[in-house]
Amino acid sequence: MAEPDRPAAVHRLTDERIGLIAYLVVDRVVGGLCAGGLRFAPDVSADRLRRLARLMTLKFAVMGLPIGGAKAGIVGRRRGAPDDALLRRAGELLRPHLEAGYLMGEDLGTTGDDVAAVYRHAGVDPIAMVRAHLPDGGAAVSIPDRLQPAGLLADRLVGRLAGAGVAAAVVAAAAALRPPLATLTVAIQGFGTVGLGAARGLAEAGVPIVALADERATLLDPRGLRLADLEQARDALGRIDRSRLTRPVTVLSRDDWCRVPAQVLIPAAVEDAITLETLPRLSRRLRLVVEAANAPVDPEAEALLEQAGVAVVPDFVASAGVAAGLGALASGRLRSPDDMLEEACARIASATARVLGGELPGRTARERAMSLAVPGR
Repeated sequence: MAEPDRPAAVHRLTDERIGLIAYLVVDRVVGGLCAGGLRFAPDVSADRLRRLARLMTLKFAVMGLPIGGAKAGIVGRRRGAPDDALLRRAGELLRPHLEAGYLMGEDLGTTGDDVAAVYRHAGVDPIAMVRAHLPDGGAAVSIPDRLQPAGLLADRLVGRLAGAGVAAAVVAAAAALRPPLATLTVAIQGFGTVGLGAARGLAEAGVPIVALADERATLLDPRGLRLADLEQARDALGRIDRSRLTRPVTVLSRDDWCRVPAQVLIPAAVEDAITLETLPRLSRRLRLVVEAANAPVDPEAEALLEQAGVAVVPDFVASAGVAAGLGALASGRLRSPDDMLEEACARIASATARVLGGELPGRTARERAMSLAVPGR
């Protein structure tokens, strides 16, 4: 892994007048750049963000990209428009960091539109900032209009990258483990940007999603949930209005997503969704866990899953779609969002195959994935 240009740092950003408490944790700065999402959640803390920022560093390293990891967060529960003042003020306080080399994306409790609004309010153009850190001011990198900030938002490309990468990891894992892809069924925890993107990618691959959980409940249909029905009933933060569903589904507790009889579990919401306490509830049909959220599986639980014959694709591989996309964009070889998606998915599929293929050193999938972060691998 590349050595940091400067050490990790924690920045506390506050405005008592409006009740803002926020943090930016920078794990590593490489080549003048670091990147990671902005979340808006009650459990935001410096310690939690340190863990997540470290995972971002690993994502970029595994994808072979010269960028460090970071993570920002606002303490509170997102309620929509009433919180716009907090987002705007956070943008003002983050401005020096955004100008200096912090690339910000969406995360738990925020959307792409929120991030765009923060950038606008801070008066920072992320593409111009990245160019400033490239050799010769990025003169050799040609970025098409559709890959400029406005185009990225119009295509919702960040969400598509994250979710498509998770779907690519599932498909690559199926090829490595050799269960017929068409026979797999999937349960997803979380229907935010990543969960939605993964669901779309899996639907395109013909893999049925039998269970989906948002923050309120788990929806189950052994025949396969209708994605179009779920999407039209979904709000911007991934919550599903059950009254708008057109086809009957079974409604379970939100924590029951992991016990449904699916071969694949995709935790795409919060940290520590699968723990030692959760393990006894998992279906005996489970064959694969693809970690789409940051740190969704407790390390001890992860090790026990593998001992029981369940394959695991670690978070910093499966959810590295945005990291891979940034690297592909900086290469200057891409002409469209589709090119960016293809490149990101190819990188994640390759890393997944290597982690599960047995060629890398390490007893666990996480150890093998960590070895990909070493230069030369």
